[in-house]
Amino acid sequence: MTSKQFADYIRKKTKTNSSTFTDADILLYANIIKDDIAKEVNKANEDYFGIRIVRDLKDGKRNYLFPSYVMGKIKYLQAKLDGTKQRRIDEFDINTYERPTDEDAILANWAGREPMFDIFGGEIVIYSGEPIIDVTGGLELWAIIYPADLTSLSGTSDMSIAPNKTSFGMPRQLHMVWALKVAIEYKTSKEKPIPLTEREQNIQIELDAAINSLKNQNLDRTLIATVPDCGNNGQDF
Repeated sequence: MTSKQFADYIRKKTKTNSSTFTDADILLYANIIKDDIAKEVNKANEDYFGIRIVRDLKDGKRNYLFPSYVMGKIKYLQAKLDGTKQRRIDEFDINTYERPTDEDAILANWAGREPMFDIFGGEIVIYSGEPIIDVTGGLELWAIIYPADLTSLSGTSDMSIAPNKTSFGMPRQLHMVWALKVAIEYKTSKEKPIPLTEREQNIQIELDAAINSLKNQNLDRTLIATVPDCGNNGQDF
């Protein structure tokens, strides 16, 4: 669907128009529901909304805040701590450190050790035996992010198309159920709720089916068949 088709379908299902169900209200419901659906997709396919986020390392700065669109899940972290060579950084928990966290203490305690990072308060904190220096594009975070918010209902491009290189559109398989969930939100938000259709009452079944279609995306697999042992007829069990 395009965003225009999305809005038209929702209004048809709710028997509304642009005055009784405004663009602003559809966008409000749609973006909240979109994030909830994305979290369900992540449970079924944790890499679906995965992306590499590149940040600059800053002189003396060990804390780097997650972008607001990150779903809170990190897949992989690497950095050019020496300014040139990319190296993986493993996670650890600060509770296992049990030492001061000022710069001098970190440099002393990590001397000769592999760098590590901790996640605290929505930030990545890097621990290394060398000071952090300015490196353009020196920090690379592989993370799971939310699909981009809808900002307009007059678009003519399919909503599955990412609006830019650092975001995702909503998978086409989810457009119908997404629209129906917006319609349900509208109906149930009324002072006197509008009765749901049988399909709307069973929306979770459709959502599960749509999400299941996003699993196992790689079909380029080799399957090795085995021939049953003809001497085993099952009588021994």
